[in-house]
Amino acid sequence: MKKIAAFLIMSAILISGCVSTINPVSPDDVIVSVAPVTVKEFKETDLSVRVSNNATEAIDSVKVASMEPFSVLSGGNVNVPPKTKDGTSSVTLSAKVQAPGFKTAGNTTTMTLSYTSGKDDKGAPVVKTKAIPVQTTVLPDAKLQFVGFVKGIQNITEAEVTTWTIGKGENATITLSVKNEGQTTIDENSLKVFIDVAEKRIGTNKTITITEAMARGGTSYTRGVELPIRKDAPNGETDVNVKLLDNEGHELDSKTLTLKVKL
Repeated sequence: MKKIAAFLIMSAILISGCVSTINPVSPDDVIVSVAPVTVKEFKETDLSVRVSNNATEAIDSVKVASMEPFSVLSGGNVNVPPKTKDGTSSVTLSAKVQAPGFKTAGNTTTMTLSYTSGKDDKGAPVVKTKAIPVQTTVLPDAKLQFVGFVKGIQNITEAEVTTWTIGKGENATITLSVKNEGQTTIDENSLKVFIDVAEKRIGTNKTITITEAMARGGTSYTRGVELPIRKDAPNGETDVNVKLLDNEGHELDSKTLTLKVKL
């Protein structure tokens, strides 16, 4: 009888010590928002991810687990309390990612968050994931070089200056070239330079296409662009904004020059 009693006591202890499972928060109750990402290839950028919990249980250790083809370099993790009678609970999560080559990235990238919630039958936290699409734009890493005014179209390889004084009815000449600072070859006719004369009564805008392909470290030809100054232009000065754009209109680089019109 003593053995039977001991067995019954031990069984009661074991039964009372069993861990019951707790269902984890469903990914449907984890609401995530992140702003569109625009970055040059292989550059790092910081993300700010808003995580809201619409469940009655907390979610813990929320972090950015992946964002292929981006590389997740670092990032913390946050705990998000359960919703209250006043609404969902929200926390901001930060992460640093590195862009891939601009030709390998799509317009949409899947970000995956991981979090722990609930318990399994052994009492261990359950790891769940939430996938969300992120709008991404990866740009070529191209820059303007040798941008400025020169004396004339025949002087485009001479030293350039950022400020130029000119008379009404004359032509101002800008020299410029482009360099590929990235790792991926930039195709011919995929970049353009937009020259914007701020004061339209002084001169008009010009656009040129970069016709050369550029591998890593490659450059375009040095180009000369003439800007006719109106004969009835007011005297004074204006900014001339030189912008390097891709064919979708994303700005890759810019320089500002100053043009002065004399009486």
